[in-house]
Amino acid sequence: MPQSESKELLEALDAMKNEKNKENAERLTKLLEGIQVFVPAVMPQDTDPAILKEMYGKPDTPQPVPEGAKPVPCILQNESGQRFFPIFTSNEQINIGNGTEKYPITLNMPFKSCLDFIVQVNGIEGAVINPYSHNIIMNINREEAQASEEPQQIQISEQEFHALVRKQMEAVILPGRIFTEGEGFIEDLCRRKGECLVEFFEEPYAQAGCPYEPDDYDFMTLSISDTLQLTRISMPDENSYPGTAETLFITWNPEEKKAGYFGILKAPRGEFNRLMEITSEGKAVDHGDAPGEGNELQSIIDIANAKNSSK
Repeated sequence: MPQSESKELLEALDAMKNEKNKENAERLTKLLEGIQVFVPAVMPQDTDPAILKEMYGKPDTPQPVPEGAKPVPCILQNESGQRFFPIFTSNEQINIGNGTEKYPITLNMPFKSCLDFIVQVNGIEGAVINPYSHNIIMNINREEAQASEEPQQIQISEQEFHALVRKQMEAVILPGRIFTEGEGFIEDLCRRKGECLVEFFEEPYAQAGCPYEPDDYDFMTLSISDTLQLTRISMPDENSYPGTAETLFITWNPEEKKAGYFGILKAPRGEFNRLMEITSEGKAVDHGDAPGEGNELQSIIDIANAKNSSK
C-alpha cells in the first residue's frame, strides 16, 4: 500500500492545480491509472455489531475489510449542491483536511475502479482529487462510459453527513469567500453574523431542513491595532464531531487588505484540540495543540502579528 506520492505524481498534481489544460490533465490521468488510491468510507447503520467490533478492534492498525462488511464511500458536496467522489493519493492527503481526526474507514482501491464505481452512482458529478489540497475536479462522461450494473444510490450515516457538511463549510466554503471577496464579505459577515453563516447550509439541507439557527453562532470583533482586526466565532454544539470547529477566528489587515483564517478543531476523546489555519491557497497548516481557554485570542494575535512583521 503506497504511503506517499511519487515526485512525478506530485509534480503532475501541482501542475494541474496551477493550470488546468488538456496536456496536464492527460499527464495526470496517465499517472493515476496505474496506482492505488485512498477513498474514505463509513459503514451503513444496519451493519452487524460483530463486524464493527472486528473492524475497530485495533484502531491504530490497518485491518482488512472482514467478510460480510459493506463499507460505503463518503461523498463530498460543494456550495452549489454538486456531489463528488473524494479520491486521495496518500494517507497524508487525507489528514490535511481533518487535523487529528480520521475517517472511520479508508479503502485502498485502484484508481480505475473508482471511476467505474462513479459511473454507476446517480447524483454524482465526478471525482475530486485531494479535495483538501489540490482540489482537482474530474468530471465523468456517462454517455461514453459503459456501466456494468444498474445505477445505485449512495447513502451515508446521518452523523457522517452532518460532519461532512460542517467541515465543507468551515474548511472550504467560508475561507474561500473570505479570501476571494475580502473586506466586503467580512463586513457583511460581522454585520449579519449567524444569519450569514446559516445561508451556507440552505442547499445541503434543502430536503431535511437546516439544523442551525442564526443565534447558534456567537460573534466578537476586536480592533487590535491599525494592522489587525480580529473576529472570533463560537460554533454550535449541535452536530459537533471530531474534526469540526469549536471556534473560528478571522483576521483582517486593513492596511494590506489581507485576511487570515484559523480554527480550533475538536479532537477525539482523550486527545488535545488542534489549532489549524487555512491559507489563501486553500492549504491547511497545523499549529499544534490548541491553546487553553482564555489564551486562544492571544495565540491568534501572536501568529497574525508575526505574519505582518515578517513582510
